[in-house]
Amino acid sequence: MKNWLKNTFGKSNPKPPLEWQTEDSILAFLKSHLNADGTLQAEADTLPDEERADDEISFAAGLTDALVGADESKAARARIKRLLELITRVARNGDAQSKSDFYREITENESVIGIIDEYLEKLLQSALPVEPYLFDYAYQLMAKTPHRNAVKFGIAILALCQNKKPVDDLKVLGLHDEFTVFATLALVNLSDNLVDDLWQLARGVHGWGRIQLVDRLAEMDLPPSVRDWLVREGYRNSILYEYLALTCATAGQLREKLAAPTIDYDLFYAAGELIVALMDEGPAAGMSAYEAAEETIHHYLRHAQSQTLQVADLVALYQLKDYLSSSPSEREVLQSWDANELANARIDLNTILTSKDWSSEIKTALQSPNDQVFWNAKQVAHQFGFDLSDVLWKRLGQAPLDSFSWYDIITYAPPERPQQLVDKAIELLPLAAISPGPEDSMGLGPDWSKHQALGHLIVFLQDHPGVGEAIILAGLNSPAIGNRNATLRTLQAWTADHWTSAIQSELNKLRRIEPTPDTKADLVKLLNGQPID
Repeated sequence: MKNWLKNTFGKSNPKPPLEWQTEDSILAFLKSHLNADGTLQAEADTLPDEERADDEISFAAGLTDALVGADESKAARARIKRLLELITRVARNGDAQSKSDFYREITENESVIGIIDEYLEKLLQSALPVEPYLFDYAYQLMAKTPHRNAVKFGIAILALCQNKKPVDDLKVLGLHDEFTVFATLALVNLSDNLVDDLWQLARGVHGWGRIQLVDRLAEMDLPPSVRDWLVREGYRNSILYEYLALTCATAGQLREKLAAPTIDYDLFYAAGELIVALMDEGPAAGMSAYEAAEETIHHYLRHAQSQTLQVADLVALYQLKDYLSSSPSEREVLQSWDANELANARIDLNTILTSKDWSSEIKTALQSPNDQVFWNAKQVAHQFGFDLSDVLWKRLGQAPLDSFSWYDIITYAPPERPQQLVDKAIELLPLAAISPGPEDSMGLGPDWSKHQALGHLIVFLQDHPGVGEAIILAGLNSPAIGNRNATLRTLQAWTADHWTSAIQSELNKLRRIEPTPDTKADLVKLLNGQPID
């Protein structure tokens, strides 16, 4: 009996078993938010176990796991050992205490995700019996728990069990970016039709889940339908198109598709988006790593001469014009181009862009209530010398609490008199409500749009010493750390000669109550006449 107790509970006194199974599980939540087409409703983005203050930074679903590397610390090794001991007891005895202890270990320690890969490797080596306890326990973790870590561990263990029962549930869980990579790895081991299952998942997710799925699909033997989807749709994601542009252009055979004598408009438009994303090589490898770059661009320009172009196409064409107009010494990819071919491409672009008068269509698009249509028109309007002032001031009046409206005014139509913008801000923004006093808040998210609008105004005033006292005072009393930091830098640019007595008084007050150490240190430097780093 003593040996049994020791093996079951270990040397320490066990904690009371948890009631860890529930019908209100994450899987049940996702199933209740499925659309008719099998995708998830927008309401399912926020999982029921998410606890976050309104001003706390919210990472895109799946991003945290993508960023977390392997945890090789001593504490991590100890936790792996502990989890292996617990899951061994579950697999051999199926006792409630070990199940509870394992659940508690993976849900009360967020850092367990950093050890999951090594844990699974050691679990595989241990060759534990799957039946009669391990599979059932892993399935319950996946399907009957309300905590994302439990779901992830359940999926991961199921991937080793070689039982196809969870496949349909895995397809549902994989629709949420938080679980996509885990569901994918399980499907790799369990699916009878892996390409179709992963493609189905990829079409249903749009964030990090799509990025991870497309990267995996690109390594597989794909049918024409999937390759076609890659270049028409697969690269589009809610993070950055650049992350998938090279993958989709290559695996989707963009060059070969554009080599056809004629193509439909949807493919042409997608090709423009891909080319734009490939030209931006900051976030990921792009045009310089794309072996078919020159041929693809030539084919794209050939099709542009026969397509019925839209205002949206001008965005890609003008960016391509800037790209090809660069010196080959600045653009590595252009160094391999034949000089005559490069010159001809530039001529073709100019011919395409001047083939008609776009003024009327751009003006119409600038009046569109559709944000994407308006954005496209705004991007190319300066190419035609359009004055955007009337349009942007009108949109500001329609959406005075939208930070983008203020950003557009400041960026594309700054007033000749900065006081005009200050007066409009005093009229339209609830300055008193958004400056209740300093807090230790990041000021991020849609609920903070009006605070972000104030931030744009503060930065704008850096070049206008002495203008906008009301904006500066609001900035010093903003609950958003970024706004207070920006205000200190604006006042530094002004120099103390332009500080009113009211501003000086607020600075002294803030020195006493500022809650953020770094901001307080900068404030002290400012008041002492020292430069802020």
